[in-house]
Amino acid sequence: MYRDYVILTFKTNIIIGIYIRMPYAELKAEICHTWMQLNEEQMARVRFTLLEAAREVGEYPHMREIYKCSDLTSALILLEKWMLLTSEKVDILLWLGEQVGFHTEMVRSLVERYKKHFLCTSTEEKERQLGKVPQNPQYSEITEYLGENLRGGWPDLGRRLGLNNLVAELLIDSSLRQKDKVYQILEKHQEQAAGDPVPAVLQALQKCGMNRQHSYIVKEILSR
Repeated sequence: MYRDYVILTFKTNIIIGIYIRMPYAELKAEICHTWMQLNEEQMARVRFTLLEAAREVGEYPHMREIYKCSDLTSALILLEKWMLLTSEKVDILLWLGEQVGFHTEMVRSLVERYKKHFLCTSTEEKERQLGKVPQNPQYSEITEYLGENLRGGWPDLGRRLGLNNLVAELLIDSSLRQKDKVYQILEKHQEQAAGDPVPAVLQALQKCGMNRQHSYIVKEILSR
């Protein structure tokens, strides 16, 4: 029994790992596999959804082009042709799932996991992946310094800055380096700050007992 439990746990972890690392092509393949067997009524719903989707963006495709879709794969190709479905724009799959009317929750789960782990829609997020924080040279230097010197204290700093939800997400994300998590915390704070983001960071460092980092920032970065 214990051996069976270990095997089941191992297989479950593999499945979760595959989902977490799912790129765009695999997302489409998994959804097409989920909807491999569509009856005539369901395909009619898919075609109707294609027509409605095209109207939403002001496209008026030939009906022949829509009715040539014989399965979900050809439907997704058509959505990509209209630029309604791309690697960074996948919400149309949720709408399609609702219209088809079955396996909706499974499709939603696949799409949401893809969006959470792979979808980068802003310049700031892309720069953050490169270890950069845009704007404010002093704040960028502070971010670089803390990324290298905060060690395991980043969750406390994030909580002091009021970013509890982001901290919780980053704690379970093993794909990011610790310094990248620091970058995300500090950039999110910068985005939400009403004014200069530095004073709140200094205050949070003091409340976390990170006096060495606080002192370095004041003396070596801000005093220039």
